[in-house]
Amino acid sequence: MTNNKKYSRWLPFVEMFTKANALGQQISNSRPEQQAESPASSLNQQNHGPKVLLCSPHPDDEILTGALPLRLLQENNATVINLAITLGSKKSRKLERLHELKQACLTVGFQCRLAAAPLALDQINPQARTRPAWAEKIKIMADILNNIQPDIIVLPHANDNHPTHQGTHLLVLDALATYSKIKSSKTILIETEFWQPIQNPNLLVGVKNEDLALLLTALSQHQGEISRNPYHLSQPARMIDNVRRGREVTGHRDSQADFLFGELYLASLWQAGEKTILRNPITIDTQMKLDDFICHFT
Repeated sequence: MTNNKKYSRWLPFVEMFTKANALGQQISNSRPEQQAESPASSLNQQNHGPKVLLCSPHPDDEILTGALPLRLLQENNATVINLAITLGSKKSRKLERLHELKQACLTVGFQCRLAAAPLALDQINPQARTRPAWAEKIKIMADILNNIQPDIIVLPHANDNHPTHQGTHLLVLDALATYSKIKSSKTILIETEFWQPIQNPNLLVGVKNEDLALLLTALSQHQGEISRNPYHLSQPARMIDNVRRGREVTGHRDSQADFLFGELYLASLWQAGEKTILRNPITIDTQMKLDDFICHFT
């Protein structure tokens, strides 16, 4: 028989996670509030900060990895444009997922656009890159870049272990190679992780409790996805682990992070057809201004 005294002190701590999961499930089972468009989230709204193009492989990726874009919107008056590269692979779900995506973007104040009308792109994966149709997709993406001329592009990292995430990475870089022949301006690249960690991330971004709650509110709009896999309930734990891992791999292992939740990224600069990875890792805590991050690229 197990001696209860051995773990009795820590059992309430562990049970709090079980209770938190149950509470999250209870909240999830209630119908999410439909977001009404407001002037702050209007698709025609143009802020005066940097233009951020968030290239999302699927609806929900804009929220799962959107902590930095959200802070740029809140703190730097950025225009955050979520570009839906695909609406998933199930044709029967595309219109529903588009509606969910629009509601999620309205929740956080991101603009929402499709890579192509009427229902975004299909077959965005490494295998499709070898086919003739890929050239047309590059042109579509390059035209979007030329039209928006973003200061910051957010995209999955090269080895994020999902074909559409990897395909999105390749598509954006292929389009950037074409775009850089037209525009020689600098573009900050922010690579994200979800299905597989970035091997050497160099940017840890702190997330406030209120911001994580807002992101979860937006993520809950993707009802069709979280009903089959309630991954939103593990998002806080994932962000806690990001801080644990980030303090080691970004060179801040001896520091006392003032935040519990965080997101890891790989930051680099694209100029004249070449990518230069930011050498010195950065930790942006919840009190630090993002101007201190952006100045590394200017």
